[in-house]
Amino acid sequence: MLNTKVQFLNVGWGDAHLIRLPSGGVCLIDGGDGTFSEEQDHPLSWMNRNDVDQLEWMLLTHIHEDHVNGLLDVARAKSVVQAVLPYEPFVLPPVELVEELRDDFTNRVYRMLATYLELIQVLIEQGTEIKWRSAYGSSDQSTIWSEGGITLTQLYPWEGDPLPAYEMLLKALSDDEAEDNGFKENLPRFFDLSNHDSSVYRLSSEGESQSSVLFGGDQLEPGWERLAQRTDLTCSIWKVSHHGMDDGFNARILAWIQPEHCIIPVSIGRSHVLKGEWEELRSETDAAFYLTGSYDRGKTCRIVNGSLPIEIGF
Repeated sequence: MLNTKVQFLNVGWGDAHLIRLPSGGVCLIDGGDGTFSEEQDHPLSWMNRNDVDQLEWMLLTHIHEDHVNGLLDVARAKSVVQAVLPYEPFVLPPVELVEELRDDFTNRVYRMLATYLELIQVLIEQGTEIKWRSAYGSSDQSTIWSEGGITLTQLYPWEGDPLPAYEMLLKALSDDEAEDNGFKENLPRFFDLSNHDSSVYRLSSEGESQSSVLFGGDQLEPGWERLAQRTDLTCSIWKVSHHGMDDGFNARILAWIQPEHCIIPVSIGRSHVLKGEWEELRSETDAAFYLTGSYDRGKTCRIVNGSLPIEIGF
């Protein structure tokens, strides 16, 4: 267990979280938006700095640019042994049909979906064992990996949980919708619903129930409520969902999770409009709040957390 550590990277407005396994291998959950700059980190940069040439696991919570783009950069440059991805491959309409619509947002969502499909293809070409998260959709099949007393489990979605974004995607890509240009309306709807489809993971250490780490993806309040009705969500560390916005970070959700530390994946520049809401939340919890964007290059924050120590920054 001595080698285990959880690293929350400062990738601006986005998620990228690394788990160092007891054996020394690395699990990456989400990859940020793919930006390389002095102001924020990138999981590929982290791997290069730390002489890591291979990921044991790559996990994607949902298909938004600030989660998937960096994963594609990593897959192009590094070996990935196993990956857990949200949706099986689908077929996009020809790009010419989308370009004819002259709609910037539809084009954006189309490119985002194309990035996801490219990620799948790159992983297939390098021989990665790809698993779809539906394989982990029950209490007795929720373990992603377990090593040296450290376990990562999938808490959401399980079989029967609603996936409104995926349903909208299938509708948008149906033959009738494509012919009627229905995807001009439904691809943006897929984007807007995608947070509801976000995976939630728990990292736990045997015999240390209070040291668990909850990775919230961008899951929103209805999903957290559904989770709380079937699962004890209490944990030491909560990676706050949806960048600390009210629909994923509020008093009701805090009451279900009861964290000691809340890690919010957000840049300083985009945090200002949310700070008023966070100040109100401080009256609802004794938890400490941390912003990944608070830590400039070379500046990190460490949290003692049993066998699962935490580091924030780069």
